[in-house]
Amino acid sequence: MEVYKPGISLSSNLLMLKWDLLNSHVHHHPIKITPGDHINVFINFEGILRNLSMQKNLSNLVSFHKQKVVLELESSILNLIGAYRTYFKKERCIPKMYFYFTDLNDRKQQMTVYNKFYRTYYRNKYVQNPQFRDMGILLNKTIIPEVKLILSYIPDCYFIESKTFDGSIIPLIVSSFSDSKNVIITTDIFDTLYLYNPNFLVIYIKRRYSNFSVMSTIQDTVESIIKNENPFDLTLFNSELYYKLLLSIKGSKIRNISSAKGFGYGKCLKLLKEGLEKDIVLRDFESIGSVLQLFPEKYQMDIKDAFQCTDLDIQYGLLSDTDIEEIKSQMVDKMDVASMEALNNKRFLEFPIQLQNLLD
Repeated sequence: MEVYKPGISLSSNLLMLKWDLLNSHVHHHPIKITPGDHINVFINFEGILRNLSMQKNLSNLVSFHKQKVVLELESSILNLIGAYRTYFKKERCIPKMYFYFTDLNDRKQQMTVYNKFYRTYYRNKYVQNPQFRDMGILLNKTIIPEVKLILSYIPDCYFIESKTFDGSIIPLIVSSFSDSKNVIITTDIFDTLYLYNPNFLVIYIKRRYSNFSVMSTIQDTVESIIKNENPFDLTLFNSELYYKLLLSIKGSKIRNISSAKGFGYGKCLKLLKEGLEKDIVLRDFESIGSVLQLFPEKYQMDIKDAFQCTDLDIQYGLLSDTDIEEIKSQMVDKMDVASMEALNNKRFLEFPIQLQNLLD
């Protein structure tokens, strides 16, 4: 058997930003984060899954080095949340830290009323795909439950998962419990919808092979989506509805939101420009129906269906009181510093947790 080579922690480490880069986004944002602020810091755990899915030989690692994989990955996940906690402590804030995540179990999603296959690709990718299945089972059965349990013994650090609705609604739910300021760290373009919420600072990390960029403004995010297409007027996307339209054209594979095939950003922008110049549509439209007429009929239904799924308010409106209580029930503080220190000195001796980042 080959000797275990550490490296699976990269899936977590890729979500960690250097402090000078964080400063450039946190210190120059309309949401002023100042000493003494209470802050909810949300980290989208699905970014770790995505990074893991691109690592090679996962099945062999799980088959021959399962315990090492568990310990290294759990340690790196805990160190990630600890590192961000330390950053906001350095800013003299009072942070509460959250991983948020859409459960991998096969439960029917509430959004199936709009899209009957909503999130099935996500579950299939991480639980059914032969290249990732063993890792997915290990995450579902061991790593996630253990990380969640460990965080329950660390004050103000939580792992929150949703079972029947999209995990990206979790920050909206948690933020409703307090008047704290909110920060989202994510690799999911869907989470950039929070850019339009004045109570949120969104830090969107985009890595594609050797390309790496970090965005926290609407303009930078729009430019990263349309790339080389001529936007004609970026201020158009200061309207949240036009931005939702842009994400609808893009689609979301993990959510089974299909982009309109053969209808890309270039065609969309061209038709929007013509519609605005001819006063067929307004710069601030009220519903998707008022702009659908601009697009060829064969694309209209795909765009409408995608638009309905690309809406935080629609998704939040489907929640019941029970759903919200289920999220609140996962915010547990058991507090046991001595047990955490003992656990680190024994179980995580080879892959140590930076406890001072979590407990100080």
